Formats: sequence, C-alpha cells, structure tokens
Amino acid sequence: MHGFLRLSSCECPSEKPRKLATEDTTLEEAVVLVGGYGHVGREVARHMAPRFPGKVVLAGRNPRKARETALAIGDGCRGIELDVAEGTAPDGASTVIMCLDSLDPSFASDCLGNGIDYLDISADGRILGMAEGLHMTAKRNGARGLIDVGLAPGLTNVLAKLVTESAESPVESLDLFVLLGAGDSHGPAAIEWTLAHFDSEFEIVEAGRPRRVKAQREHRRAELPGDRKPAYGVRFDFPEQRSLARTLGIPTVSSWLATLPASAARSMRLAALAGGGELTRRPRSRAGLLRLLSRGWVGSDECGVLVQATLADGGTIEASLISRDQSRLTGILTGLFAAEVIEARVEPGVHHSDQAIDPLGLLEELGRADPGAELRLPGGANL
Repeated sequence: MHGFLRLSSCECPSEKPRKLATEDTTLEEAVVLVGGYGHVGREVARHMAPRFPGKVVLAGRNPRKARETALAIGDGCRGIELDVAEGTAPDGASTVIMCLDSLDPSFASDCLGNGIDYLDISADGRILGMAEGLHMTAKRNGARGLIDVGLAPGLTNVLAKLVTESAESPVESLDLFVLLGAGDSHGPAAIEWTLAHFDSEFEIVEAGRPRRVKAQREHRRAELPGDRKPAYGVRFDFPEQRSLARTLGIPTVSSWLATLPASAARSMRLAALAGGGELTRRPRSRAGLLRLLSRGWVGSDECGVLVQATLADGGTIEASLISRDQSRLTGILTGLFAAEVIEARVEPGVHHSDQAIDPLGLLEELGRADPGAELRLPGGANL
C-alpha cells in the first residue's frame, strides 16, 4: 500500500560498534528524545519530565541547545549530543522517542535490535512504513515500537478506534477532520510538512480499493461541537487514513485538514487551485512562505480532531476532542503514548497506536493532563 514501504534489509540489528552518546552522561534507563529541543520536542519533554524525573534526556547535534532547554525544563532533565546519522543507538537508554524526520531506518533498527523501545512522532508515511517493517526485529529482541503517537496521526487513530468499537453496525466509512488554528504558533517542521504536502498526490482507500487523489481538490463541511462555526475540511495526505483502513478493516477512510477559521481553509484551497503549490516547490519562495507562516495568522489557536463514521445501517456516530495550542497538545499526547510503552502496557513488536492502546484509558489520562480540553464521546457518553 502506498506510503508503507517495507525494507527487509532492516530486519537485522546493526553490527556497528557500540558507543556512548556522550562521554560525561550515563544513559542508564534513560528516555532519550531525539530532537527534544525542537518546537514539539520541548513540549514532549515538558510533559514527560515530571512523570519520569531524572530519566528524560534531550539529544541532538547541538549539545548547547539540548542542555539549555533541559535546564529550563527541570525535573532532572538533561541534554546530550547525539547524531542519528551515525545509525547507532544510545547505549544504556531504555526508550527513544524520535522527534525528527529521518528516511534512514538504520537508527531505528539499531534501537529495536538492541532491545531499546522506540516511538516515532513522524507524520510521513514513508518513515512510518519503514518503522512498521521492523516489527519482527523488535519482537525478537523484546523491544516495543509505537508509531502514530501525536495529534495526527495519533489522536486520530485513538478516536477512530473508539468510534469503530462503539458502533452497533459495521462502519462503512470514516472521515477524520484534523483541526488546526490559523492563529496558533506552529513549529518550522510542522509548517515544512504542510508546504511539502500542499498540493501533493497521494492514495486513499475508497470502497476497499485504492484511489489516487490530490490535496485540497475535494472538500467537506463538518459541524463542530458547541457554538463553533462549521469547519471546512480539504483532502490532505495524513498517513493514518491508509493504515486505519487496514488495521480497523474500514472500506473507506478519508483525512481532511480543517484550518480554523473556515475562511483560512478556503483561502488555502483557492491558492492550491490557482497553482500556488508551485511556489512551495521553489526553494526561495518556499523559504519566504516558511518565514511568513511562522509568524502566525490572525485567528484561533484551537486544535483537535473530529472523527465521523457512517454505518452500514445508514446511521452515523462521531467523537471529538478540541483543545488549544497544537504543539502543546501533541507534546501531551506523545508523552501519554510513551508512558504506555515505558510502563510495559504495549507488547513487543512495532504497532500503530490504534493496535496497541486502550482509547478510553488514554483519553482519561488526557483529560487529567489537559483539563481544558473538550471531549465528546460516541453517543454523548461520559468518561
């Protein structure tokens, strides 16, 4: 299936010589966040450091940034230098959380091949497919791998599983609306990912068959909970729309990017239809767009996920969670997914989050970690 490349060459643990990631820091049982001083990585660390004091280590090629960020976070958080391009896992660590996009599977393979638990917050289907291809490597070495662990993918998977399990009739189709506020502060990596997929062609599963589509060429309206105005969702290349069709056995799954307010979403779609995607492919104009979008637009910082299911009997069922600040919410969610792995509630092997996580349990924890979030369960049920 498109976006899920399996590399058989990844199935063997690396035989590179072992080495410590830093000369002056022990990593015994550490939770290492690769890229942990980035926009989202910092939020993951802020959530995890109080829960695992003295265990969280920020790692990357800039040790000064890593140490300064760790000092600001506190709770025994530390910073080290680590270059994943070397393909060597941090010796002594118990868990690695990858907060960077890397198309080289050697580092993930070395982690799982040496019994180190591994999570990847990437939204790139190629990267997640390579991680999924390491399932047997992880299983043989007693390591736990978890992918689809942020907002989208991540929360989308959990709510999709919850809706599917709550349905009293078979689910014929799922629509996943990813809500992002135009007024929010999005990190450079998130903006780069959006620009890279601005008018991309990709595959979806419709009526059990693959269909090629193009981003933003189709749209769908969605009613949001409360007194909010309806959202305007456009087709977008979120990878879980392909994996969920397989893991949950749903004939049709579609992902829709709904920028809030709807006027911002319509403007983006008009730009795509007018050929604006060409600007995202030119290095100079793309750099200018990145600078412009990094400043944020006027509007809401609300974010979240709405999942709607259409059932075989003609009925519908849905669930949603709406909060504020996408980076913060992604950090909280990633920390909660990581705790499931660290506290051994996930079996060895590499799993999508909807295959390994109890939705209600995770949502209960999310409610405690983010009390301002608005959660709507299927049928209006309460936790």
